[in-house]
Amino acid sequence: MSSKEATVLQFRKPPAGIVIESFDATPIAYDLYDAPSRTAVVVVPGFWRDRHHPFLLTLAEQLTGAGYRTAIADPRGHGDSGGTYGFNLHEHEDLAAVTADVLRRCPATEAVTFLAFSYGAANAISATARHALPVASLLLISPVADFAMIQPRINPFTMHRHITLGQALKRPRFEWRLFRSPKLSAVDDIRNVHAPVSLIHVKNDWLINHTHSVALYEAANEPKELHVIDIPGNYHADRIFAVAREEIEPICRDFLERYSPV
Repeated sequence: MSSKEATVLQFRKPPAGIVIESFDATPIAYDLYDAPSRTAVVVVPGFWRDRHHPFLLTLAEQLTGAGYRTAIADPRGHGDSGGTYGFNLHEHEDLAAVTADVLRRCPATEAVTFLAFSYGAANAISATARHALPVASLLLISPVADFAMIQPRINPFTMHRHITLGQALKRPRFEWRLFRSPKLSAVDDIRNVHAPVSLIHVKNDWLINHTHSVALYEAANEPKELHVIDIPGNYHADRIFAVAREEIEPICRDFLERYSPV
């Protein structure tokens, strides 16, 4: 980082910490990073990620640096949000409530783009399909198409690349009967999404195989794009930015420039 960049970060205004109530009175905490943009980027973390994860803090800096008003929420069951994570059951209601609150607080913002990771991408798809939200576009990283399609390939010799000790010790509250609990299917909901969609996935992702993105792409409406990145390591979601930043970031930047006006 250059001294100029460090100075910008030092004097950038910290985010506003906000807590709202979802449809069932569950408190949902989110941070709002202010910038005078017509499009707000609502970042949707995946399972086992909260809004203070180092990658998400860096992402918020990058987005606001590009001029985007940015919101990042703790999914229910994570961080400072209440409730229990349901793997795309009530999370779309939480996301809709956060989006509505951002738009209410920022009347100059005309629309939102969902930048979502893993199961957060399924939440973003369902929120867009099931709520009358002004969604400019969806940028989905390693998205989950349907819970029934998840078949992780666990290698004990490479797990350290994907799950850190700090992550393992910070366990969210989630539905323990996850194999039997009701869930929404993102691959069904995406048929009712009428906004540009970009899907980015590493080929043979160890947790959520790239066939999830392929299924979503085939079901999605135009305009849509699919990027299956063939790199070693089978990385998932935000981890791919650590190993393939030069390949991933231009795709994200180009998509935002085309569909999410500042």
